[in-house]
Amino acid sequence: MRNLIKPIFYISLFALLLSPFFIGDSGLEPEEYALNFEIENGNFLEIDGYKTFYIDFNSESENTILLLHGFGGSATNWLKTIPLLADEGYRVVAVDLKGFGFSEKRVDVDYSHPSQIEFLDSFVEQLELRNITLVGHSMGGNVATMYYQKYPEKIETLVLVSAALMEQKDVDRLRTNALKILDYPILREYARIILKFSLNDGRVNDLLNSAVYDLENTNIQEPFFLNPTLFLGWEYVAIKMSSSSYRNVLQKDVADIEIPVLIIWGEEDTWVSVTKSNSLERRIEGAQLKILESVGHLPMLESPIKFKDILINNI
Repeated sequence: MRNLIKPIFYISLFALLLSPFFIGDSGLEPEEYALNFEIENGNFLEIDGYKTFYIDFNSESENTILLLHGFGGSATNWLKTIPLLADEGYRVVAVDLKGFGFSEKRVDVDYSHPSQIEFLDSFVEQLELRNITLVGHSMGGNVATMYYQKYPEKIETLVLVSAALMEQKDVDRLRTNALKILDYPILREYARIILKFSLNDGRVNDLLNSAVYDLENTNIQEPFFLNPTLFLGWEYVAIKMSSSSYRNVLQKDVADIEIPVLIIWGEEDTWVSVTKSNSLERRIEGAQLKILESVGHLPMLESPIKFKDILINNI
């Protein structure tokens, strides 16, 4: 019996190490799930070999408002605002960034913000978008700012909505390196299992509800907000985003922005404090700041008419 202890130990250890690979991935295919909703002017297209979802109103207009969602968000976050903006005569386009919404969920894709802006530029060129007002919400504000910094000639006005800008590198090398190694296959599988069982529907709903100030009067149900954990491969996307997050820091100071900037914030934002908006206004010469009362982190959903009026009257 004693001779069997060591082999049993190594077999058990080997089985433990490989166990995540035997817990299969599950979930819905994003493109198929999109068929459950009738989203006006919504469609799929392939950008640089990557299939994604977008919404496009008034494609004949020469003046474009391009809308970028935040982390965990999607193009459908703008559904209440898009028709209002389109009624003003603008071409209004919202797109799912790589890994978000109804876009593909692949493990072999770079989801860092530098990669997102190259994806976005291919999208802009493929749709031949011109005279662009680029609107970025939360994380999308960082992507929008980074896009402007690389392609300043393509953007006429930058609009930052409750923007979660990354302006400082993470000096915690241990944390940064720990996130990087999550992308190693064996560790990625363990991280996938942890995510799969820790982020359930209840926690997702609680997180989303915390972003809104007045829940009773704000509809954040599908399709306005999609639960990202519904989709096949969402864990791999989350891990990939985490492991490359150190690359998301802006390479230039926002004080160097040379185009008109509009800053929109909810006064009751608990995700990105309204004090951040005051700092941005001071640092960006000529920036306009508009604060919405009784609004949290999602101005375009919580107060779409006021949001539209502010945007149209200040670009």
